[in-house]
Amino acid sequence: MKKILTTEQMRQADQTAIDGGVSASELMRRAGQAVAETVQKVAPDTGRMVIVAGGGNNGGDGYAAAKILSEKGGRVTVVALSDPAKLKGAAAEFAELAKQAGVKIRPACTDEDSEVLTFWLTRAVLVVDAIFGTGLDRQLDGWMRQAVEIINDSDRPVLAVDIASGINGDNGKVMGAAIEADWTLPIAAVKWGHWLDEGRLHHGCMLSPADIGIEPDDLASDVHLLDETLFGSLIPPARPDLHKGSFGHVWVFGGCEGYTGAPRLASQGAMAVHAGLVSIVCSSDIYPLLAASSLEAMVHKRLPEAWLDADAVVAGPGWGLHQQDALRMLLESDRTLLLDADALNMLAADADLKTLAASRDATTVFTPHPGEAGRLLDCSAAQVQQDRPAALHRLVELLQGWVVLKGAQTLIGAPDGCVWLCPFGNSRLATAGSGDVLSGMIGGLLGQLRDMPVELSLGTAVALHAKAGEMMGWHRAGQLPDKVTEIRDALPKEGL
Repeated sequence: MKKILTTEQMRQADQTAIDGGVSASELMRRAGQAVAETVQKVAPDTGRMVIVAGGGNNGGDGYAAAKILSEKGGRVTVVALSDPAKLKGAAAEFAELAKQAGVKIRPACTDEDSEVLTFWLTRAVLVVDAIFGTGLDRQLDGWMRQAVEIINDSDRPVLAVDIASGINGDNGKVMGAAIEADWTLPIAAVKWGHWLDEGRLHHGCMLSPADIGIEPDDLASDVHLLDETLFGSLIPPARPDLHKGSFGHVWVFGGCEGYTGAPRLASQGAMAVHAGLVSIVCSSDIYPLLAASSLEAMVHKRLPEAWLDADAVVAGPGWGLHQQDALRMLLESDRTLLLDADALNMLAADADLKTLAASRDATTVFTPHPGEAGRLLDCSAAQVQQDRPAALHRLVELLQGWVVLKGAQTLIGAPDGCVWLCPFGNSRLATAGSGDVLSGMIGGLLGQLRDMPVELSLGTAVALHAKAGEMMGWHRAGQLPDKVTEIRDALPKEGL
């Protein structure tokens, strides 16, 4: 899986490469080569490429790309938003090399030059945004902000180099204004700003990071991007002797008056990832309804001793806020335990239960949405959303377990500090019950893949749930498990 870096981590990786003998000019040449190759893939065969360059290394990457494209016979114009004569280091070197290669370099350094930018944009079949990189840490104003807005209004396809200019590389916030890219080519690695806050709305089609020769071990980050290679864990072994007991028994504790659907949705989520057996434990007042509507799951109004052999337990969906004794019993058990919804709300309201949860030796997974996370952290959901990575870190520290912070670009946090980000999903998942399905899916994989690393179960469930949410043909959470099975059905049939 790809690593996600902060801007400082990327600077350190660049410096490590330079200290190892790779010059800054060579790194810029490689970046320019990658940009040029991408331009040739996404642009029409004929027409003028307009590279809008700033005054830093991102602009230098643009000049390097312009040189290479021109040498290959491309028609290239660089609109320079910063005076080329004032460039320094490798950027100055490639600006001169681009000029020698026949690239048209047209300065447009103040708002008095807006017509220059507008003129060349009208002639472009593709615009390359090489204005600002991930190091932007100030609000855009004046001419730079106006230039970004002119590009956005030009109705021309835009390829952003590294990150859409105007997006903060660490938190994804728009710094006054930001390019609305059609494609983004990250340089060397994906950055936090690509996915957080509004950053994910500006990158368009996210391309694979350009390889500029930085060693993977020099990309010092414990944060990874989930991808579809995880789905290989869903392929059952090609063995004829397997039976339902081979795929785990998941127990769901949940449901109360008014919330009868939540545990049923969780059970369906578990079965969608091929849990072998699913049992639901619910209150006696809803037992008749839940038992009658759950054909595949076993439903209990009294707790049988068999739950002590559970491969995984999911507690909380629609459970109500008066199950403290049952929650304490689960926390004191040695079973793999996932806490969601009302189980989290009871933890938030009871310091003793919270302490008990944090002291468990068995695997414990917490799956809060921003509101539940805020209650656990004694802050608002808006504060959680303001800095989701920081909120995730606080939750892991507080609960001493695995945390799945749900929402746009769901985050998974491990007790050792490692983090995974899910790049999939959309607002179609913002519907009642979709979180219950996810809890069941996680529980199903925790119980089924009990010999696998926990991160594999969590990452696979989160990515699969999000990919299913992107599919057409569903509108209710109860339809989502069928989309999960469609993805599973499309996987190779042979065992790993």
